[in-house]
Amino acid sequence: IGLEADQELALLSDAAAQAACLRRHWDTIAGLGWLTTAIPEEAGGAGGDLADLAALVGGAGRGGLPLPIATACGVLPHLLADQPAALAALAEGRQRIALIPADAAVDDDSDAPRIADGRLSGSAVGIETPPDPTHVLLVLDGEEPQLLLIPADAKGVAFTRYQRIDGRPSADWRFSGVAAEAGWTLARGAAVLRRASEARDLGALLTCIEAVSAAGALIEQTIEYLLNRVQFGVPLASHQALRHRVAEMYVEYETLRGLAIQALRSLSAAEPTAWRDIAFAKLRLGEAGRFIAQSTIQCHGGMGMTEGLQAIRLARRIMMAEFEFGDRSVQARRLLDDAASRAA
Repeated sequence: IGLEADQELALLSDAAAQAACLRRHWDTIAGLGWLTTAIPEEAGGAGGDLADLAALVGGAGRGGLPLPIATACGVLPHLLADQPAALAALAEGRQRIALIPADAAVDDDSDAPRIADGRLSGSAVGIETPPDPTHVLLVLDGEEPQLLLIPADAKGVAFTRYQRIDGRPSADWRFSGVAAEAGWTLARGAAVLRRASEARDLGALLTCIEAVSAAGALIEQTIEYLLNRVQFGVPLASHQALRHRVAEMYVEYETLRGLAIQALRSLSAAEPTAWRDIAFAKLRLGEAGRFIAQSTIQCHGGMGMTEGLQAIRLARRIMMAEFEFGDRSVQARRLLDDAASRAA
């Protein structure tokens, strides 16, 4: 599906046509049951485990599928684990939910989403969304944390859609005095932030797995390009500098892959320090992923500045993956704070 979607999107330049293409592929994966992978059988899901999720996002990453698979198939089911009605709507594809976490990006800190006198106000930018979102799941921090599931067409809710550089649908959301209905609040209290933290780590791990898979495909495509591209009568692969660069890319890839595997094992075993392994993997993704992506573009020369190769789109995807569920600065701060607290 990923390769098919990539090939179709590569031929489209109109934003509306690209959006329609993404919506078709979203409906396809929903029909295939991808969204039900981590949802329990009693809630209408497939009852899969973390290994199933990892295989799913890994396959999507290798094909460069520009849809929020990690969020839709892993993060949202975790956040909605005790909400059977919402899980059923997600599993059946009746609700396409965008997630706004408590630490979502905002243009101005004073404009972060908040509820006052029963009305929701504020905004969030750069939120990855499914095609044509029907709802937004909002995690609100504060004196009383809340988890709200809000219809996208509710009065006072507005969003501006666009595509990121990696082709994924995103939106800027604004809430202008939205009258918060009682039925929108799914949970309250400290448990909301605890579950949101777990969901963030799950999303970070799945993003790492997706990026590792994409990086593997990227290196394969780069090697094939260097072997077949002939300049001045010789293949590019005959140049020692390019061969050394590919070797460096592979070392970075294997390092990142090892960290991701360790994090997957830790979380699968429910180890208390699994978050630490995930943070290390995500931190390394920000460094290794950028090196692999940039090296790919350089190895492709002038072709690396075009839209004609899937490798270039995969490179952009890997670079964007760093900023999902906590970039390297966020992960480094978490690890440093933990080390300081243990040393105290």
